[in-house]
Amino acid sequence: MEPTLELNTKIYNKDNLDLFYLITDKKLLNGILHYKLKSYSSEEMYLSEFAIKARFTTDNESSKMFSKKTVSRLFSKIIKNGYIIGKANDK
Repeated sequence: MEPTLELNTKIYNKDNLDLFYLITDKKLLNGILHYKLKSYSSEEMYLSEFAIKARFTTDNESSKMFSKKTVSRLFSKIIKNGYIIGKANDK
């Protein structure tokens, strides 16, 4: 079994490393471990350990990602999908 995340650990969104959350609580709901997350600009929310592992990365892992890429992964996806500057009606 993988180790659980500790309280007051910062986790970063894998798609946009600029977004980070702080783990403020742990709770076992229906036999699944859930973490209570708090960000600077949002309310608190609970996510399962499976969602955390799929969508987020920890300090150690994110520092490796920062050293490899300077543009956030979310912005890279937007560019890759054909981001167009200007008004929607302009062609």
